[in-house]
Amino acid sequence: MPDYIDKFTGYRYYSMDKVAEMQRITELKDTGFSLEEIKRFCSAEEDKKYDFIWRKRQELEKLTEETAQRLRRLTEIEEKLSAEKKGENNMNKIEINSEFVNDERVIGRWEVVCTIDKKEDFSPGKSDIKNIFFEEIYFLPDGLQYWAFSWTKAYVKMSTTNDGKIFCRYEYEEINGEIYMFLEWSKFLSVFGKDEKRIVVLKQADNKHYNKYEIGRQDNIDLPFVNDENVLGKWVSVDYVKKIDDFNPMRKNWEEELFCKSLEFLPDGELICVMRDIFKQKWTKGTILFKSGDGSAAPAYEIRSIDGKEYLFTEWKSGDYTWGKRKPAYYVLVRNI
Repeated sequence: MPDYIDKFTGYRYYSMDKVAEMQRITELKDTGFSLEEIKRFCSAEEDKKYDFIWRKRQELEKLTEETAQRLRRLTEIEEKLSAEKKGENNMNKIEINSEFVNDERVIGRWEVVCTIDKKEDFSPGKSDIKNIFFEEIYFLPDGLQYWAFSWTKAYVKMSTTNDGKIFCRYEYEEINGEIYMFLEWSKFLSVFGKDEKRIVVLKQADNKHYNKYEIGRQDNIDLPFVNDENVLGKWVSVDYVKKIDDFNPMRKNWEEELFCKSLEFLPDGELICVMRDIFKQKWTKGTILFKSGDGSAAPAYEIRSIDGKEYLFTEWKSGDYTWGKRKPAYYVLVRNI
């Protein structure tokens, strides 16, 4: 409240001790808080105010995702119109590029059961899983995307690293009282393998309406800094392996380009990561502390001496771990001399 309102001009006058309060109110308004929310925020206890900030952040992130989804749909409609204008009558392409079509039956969580070459090979009880980087898929309402997954009726959409999409056709069937999904999978999406096109079989675990904020795996990164003189300096990636014991200095495991280029551990607990971009994170002894818009991860690291040379092995807790619930693989790095 102002200290004084000029009855002739309507100007509001505030004392200096209220300037900070007005600045805070203005900041909250600029980030989307309503007047009622601001009122509750200002009257809340100090430690409760973080809850308001967290809820508003979730609200804005959800709005951002929904806006991005609408923009993607507009792009798909535009592509469809362009294809029709050019006389492209490929029905499969038109179906894939069409706007979202609901399929209420698939909403919920699906667990990977096995991978097979063709649908006829499946029988309940099979459990052989090859080269898949996730253990479950969530079909969110309205086809909303989480991690690299979104969907529309009959297709799972998989975002690729070059901003494209791969459309994987699915069908489902009830077998012995359980609902199974048969998802066509491209070799492009395999990990640590060169399999040709296969079918991923999933079983429906539930049909709940999830949102992305309740399905990701989160690590505790609120750890105090403890120095580790042995890890200080810059390390350069040389390989990527499923398990530490898979590493062989004489034979490279990962033949593709390495996503993580280098890690530089600074004495004050800062970590400089070079990937496609350069960004800063945190570290403490034995653990790297990653924070992103989607959550947090705390990959462990260790140094091993092999044939007289030091190697740094660090868990890679990317989306495969956070969203796919997979056990993390390892980057292998050497000191940058």
